[in-house]
Amino acid sequence: MRLHHNRRPRTWPRRFAIACGIATVAVAGFGCARLAIRPDVTIGTASPTGIYYPLGASICRLFNLDTPRHRMRCVEEPSSGSVANVEALRRGRIDVGIVHSDVLADAVAGRASFASHGPATELRILFSGLDEVLTVVARRESGVRAIADLRGKRINIGDPGSRQRANIESAMTALGLARGDFAGVRELAPAAQNRAFCENEVDAIVYSVSHPNGLIHDVTHTCGGVLVEVAGPEIDRMLSEHREYERASIRGGSYENNPAVVRSFGVRAAIVATQAMSEITAYEITRAVFENFEAFRRLHPAFGTLEIADMIESSGRAPTHAGALRYYRERDWLP
Repeated sequence: MRLHHNRRPRTWPRRFAIACGIATVAVAGFGCARLAIRPDVTIGTASPTGIYYPLGASICRLFNLDTPRHRMRCVEEPSSGSVANVEALRRGRIDVGIVHSDVLADAVAGRASFASHGPATELRILFSGLDEVLTVVARRESGVRAIADLRGKRINIGDPGSRQRANIESAMTALGLARGDFAGVRELAPAAQNRAFCENEVDAIVYSVSHPNGLIHDVTHTCGGVLVEVAGPEIDRMLSEHREYERASIRGGSYENNPAVVRSFGVRAAIVATQAMSEITAYEITRAVFENFEAFRRLHPAFGTLEIADMIESSGRAPTHAGALRYYRERDWLP
């Protein structure tokens, strides 16, 4: 972990800039220029086309508003996702990573992708972010309104390895449904499944996304799709046994033809550092978001659904960082 901002004197940027200026006149200016702009906080996000890249960018934007006061600077960088972010955190390549709750649970327990590395006991949560909700959309004329109604229908379960595939298979297992219980099963990626849905090749399609979502807007607005409840005793039992998942809901009115709240489940993004991050840095990152919370919610449509109470609840998957705890206690949000 790079904690250079806590060890160096506050006058280092000016002195280093002067040194680099001299070196530029000589021959080594390019290398110095690169070092001079090295950030104090690097946030590992995900693909630039997804929701977590703008989430990291928004955190950095608010953090950097206070750079004149705390003398630190933040940048976001793309990554291949949660597993890569955990690995980068453990190696000290990034300072903060956006990590899905199920991946975080695996990392802390040292299982699945992390079995060969052992438990990541050094991980610490700053705050939680967006839910990615298992979202089932059915054709209105299909009569499907709850997940159990999918039996005997034509469904798309998502492409292999995708989050929606993993989540719908967990729900199917909880309900005792196998592939043979459906009239047809497809394995299409999100964009392709929308086309198949609108051309009446399938009765239901699945996503694992934050809301509102453009693809779901298109399929509900253009092709009459309705959202399906993923709830009931079997789902409740699954959630009690699999703590990597969380109950979630989609607000009523988020999409055409869906005026009521729709219950489901999903995973939540966690904003994660390690215990090596200084308390003051963790405090300032946390402060930047919550002192500017309404501005933060306006930075992306999906952020408008976030609530402070949900964001400071870590579900026990990893300890909360001492710097974040300090801020929450100052606000009387936690004991």
